[in-house]
Amino acid sequence: MRRPSGVEGGSVDDSQQPVRFRQRTKQVTAPPTPEALFGVLPRTTTSHGALWSHQADILRAYASPSLLNKSDVALELPTGSGKTLVGLLIADWRRRYYKHRSVYACPTKQLAHQVWAAALAQGVPAALFIGSRSDFDDRDLARYEGSEVVAVTVYSHVFNTNPAFPNAQSLLFDDAHAAEGFVADAWAVDIPTTASQFTSLLDVFGDDLDPHLVSRLTDPYGGTEVRLVPVPTVAKHAVELDRVLSTLAGNASYRFKMVRSQLRACLFYVSPQGWYIRPMIPPTFAHTPFMSPQQRIYLSATLGEGGELERAFGRPKITRIAAPPEWESIGSGRRFFVFPDLAESTNDPFGPGGLHSADTNQPAGQTGPAEALANPANQGGLVGRLIGLRGKSVVLTPDGKSATLIADTLGVPQTERFRPGDTMDGLQPFKTADRGMLLAPSRFDGMDLPDESCNIILMHDLPDALHLQDRFLQSRLRAGRVALERVRTRVIQGSGRCTRGPRDFALVIVTGRELQRFLSRLDVREGLPPELQAEIAFGRDNSEVPPSDLVALARSALDRDQMWQQEAEPDIVERRSECAKQAPEYVGKLAESAEHEVKAWQAAWHEDWDTASRSAVQVLDLLTGEELRPYQAMWAYLGSVWARMAVDAPGATARAEQLLERARKAALGTTWLREIEGHAVAAPELDALDTEAVAAVAEAYRSSPKLKTAAKFDMFANEMLANLREQYSVKYEAGLVSLGELLGARSFKPIGQGRTDAAWLWPSCWLTVEAKSEQKSEGGVSLKYIRQSNSQLRQLAGDEQVDEPPRDSISLVVSPRGMVSDLAVPAAESHLYLVAPDTILALAVRATQAWTRIRNAAPTGVEGEDLHAVVAEALRTSLMLPSHIKEAVTADPIRP
Repeated sequence: MRRPSGVEGGSVDDSQQPVRFRQRTKQVTAPPTPEALFGVLPRTTTSHGALWSHQADILRAYASPSLLNKSDVALELPTGSGKTLVGLLIADWRRRYYKHRSVYACPTKQLAHQVWAAALAQGVPAALFIGSRSDFDDRDLARYEGSEVVAVTVYSHVFNTNPAFPNAQSLLFDDAHAAEGFVADAWAVDIPTTASQFTSLLDVFGDDLDPHLVSRLTDPYGGTEVRLVPVPTVAKHAVELDRVLSTLAGNASYRFKMVRSQLRACLFYVSPQGWYIRPMIPPTFAHTPFMSPQQRIYLSATLGEGGELERAFGRPKITRIAAPPEWESIGSGRRFFVFPDLAESTNDPFGPGGLHSADTNQPAGQTGPAEALANPANQGGLVGRLIGLRGKSVVLTPDGKSATLIADTLGVPQTERFRPGDTMDGLQPFKTADRGMLLAPSRFDGMDLPDESCNIILMHDLPDALHLQDRFLQSRLRAGRVALERVRTRVIQGSGRCTRGPRDFALVIVTGRELQRFLSRLDVREGLPPELQAEIAFGRDNSEVPPSDLVALARSALDRDQMWQQEAEPDIVERRSECAKQAPEYVGKLAESAEHEVKAWQAAWHEDWDTASRSAVQVLDLLTGEELRPYQAMWAYLGSVWARMAVDAPGATARAEQLLERARKAALGTTWLREIEGHAVAAPELDALDTEAVAAVAEAYRSSPKLKTAAKFDMFANEMLANLREQYSVKYEAGLVSLGELLGARSFKPIGQGRTDAAWLWPSCWLTVEAKSEQKSEGGVSLKYIRQSNSQLRQLAGDEQVDEPPRDSISLVVSPRGMVSDLAVPAAESHLYLVAPDTILALAVRATQAWTRIRNAAPTGVEGEDLHAVVAEALRTSLMLPSHIKEAVTADPIRP
């Protein structure tokens, strides 16, 4: 027999390695036990070592026979608890045991790269699939198809018109708590005002939209209002809409393909920033690559308690495995939260000129951030001094414009600005740099900056409305409680970007009125992990000091010196022991309704309008209570229009009328439903309060000496606007009284100590204003002013010799301060709202515009019903009816 080359006399040639046949790996055949499921994997020298106890607990819970083949399972592993390793172990075990094609999906390319690197470090066979499908490695694809590796990829390769993994058998989603946008984006068509289709869509709807609304939408300075196009109007124009949308190009064209056949089941939102078209809940049930796997696994830092996960992924039910209870008292790392606006005598924490008035075209400074900002007189003010304590910082904002503006305001050179990007390098350039600022808009997840890679986070503005549906639900519908858990999760994740392990430490600087107010709310903080509750409370208490003291405290925290260890750390630990995570009652109702909400949208997607309407009724039966009333209004409206579209279904017409009436009652205090019901040729009927105001304004226009002529009105309006731009209280209060007169109220300032600064009285509603125009922006509104404002309506009732003020009367505290003292919040009564001076000034400008419209539209000598019609149209189109005014000033209840 001829021997192989290199083999002589049975001995192997030492000059080369022998060729070997691969041996078959013996497969597990016995039913798995928890221990056999997740045994010790081969580990490299860079491995994490043994599992933490809570990781093992989660894996043991997952190994329950009742869960292994559930279609949808969610695992809760908070930030810093090692959820990536747990997810990789499960994905790899399903690949090995079931011989599954196993896919591990991440929200971003950078996070996918991070997971892939972790898999290699832990000895988990994995292949990375990001970027264009044409760039995928064919050998890696073959290994995935043969169940030899776990495919690590991004959500967009799952939710796509041409998905990369259509035949996955196990599908795992990382950072599922942040998935809402990534999943819904596949069915969301975003059209900016710069696209030709923006005006084409307005033309399609034509007479079905209020021409004054169209005028505002096409005005580049039209503001941020968002409207929902009536659902029946969308159905009526479905063919024309298809014609316009089929001309979209690029990414928008692919998304349109996902909804093209079901446009009648989509909601059309429009604002001066563009169109946003999507179903309310993504129809994942109709997407085979998502539905075909035997199991879908969701890894989440928080599972949420109000059905957020089900709504985000469009699943009626998801089985949950909660984090071990002891994790609530452990946390990850330590943070010192600072609130620069609470510091004493800080006119603007960002320094001269302030953040919002910064000139973004001005060249950045030439020095590094630490040197440039350590000087109190330099750009940046207190925020700059805090950031200057270290050479590197990360800035988290809801949008890119804000992040750039902050860097410009703080004078950060272009060479020291970094962005996460979606490259293979990810955060590495920033991590290895000696100094710099990482600008990370909309990146509250998926960035790990552990150890000394970064110790300072600046969180600016509340990440509450990342698209128009979010903004509509919160600003127009006033259904912010539905999204509360999602927003709270974004804040939790953002504040934890630099504390990834138990020994990590970070200084978290909180700026922006809405974010500070959010973290001031007790109902928000009670839903946070106890560790975070304690850190925020400690930070708020210790921020009410002079700026120089706050900088010194921050330096002590970053250095973790003796003062921090002996004074701060024990205080936080004690506070933590007194905290417990609590969920209000309405959260459970939202969780119960989520299943029926998903089913309703599934039926609507199939255009089974009768089933959709009946499911909406089931939703309404669960959404009880005052806290959920705005969300009830939306579902009653949807149920009504779906019933009306089910023309042949028995009882549908009567159900449509009943649900619409239910929607009207639930929508009290907002104007969105009235706008939807009305259109250009038939304005919506005014309620009693608005009718009273129209009559009063008409009478003032006809007979008031100081408003009768154009010259006198201009003088009156100019003086009012000038007064409302003043800080001096006497002039500001005079401006408030003048504004009330233009709004058709009986407007005056009561005489006496501690009385309201302005009272606006309509017969069926009163409004009092406590103005703190002379206050600086720092600090919180005190308990004294809250108690004073509580009593102002009752004092007016005594003046008017009635037992109590009209129902739904309200009181405003107008202050440049964005927060209310922790002691004051529980003392506030339910009719009390915090309002920024800019909001009042904007109302005054719109009131002036409304009166100008009246003058231009009312012929000389017009009287009676004709004058009333002119006034009503002017007030309605200027959004200056009392119902509009109440909506504008009640966005921020002091005690939610």
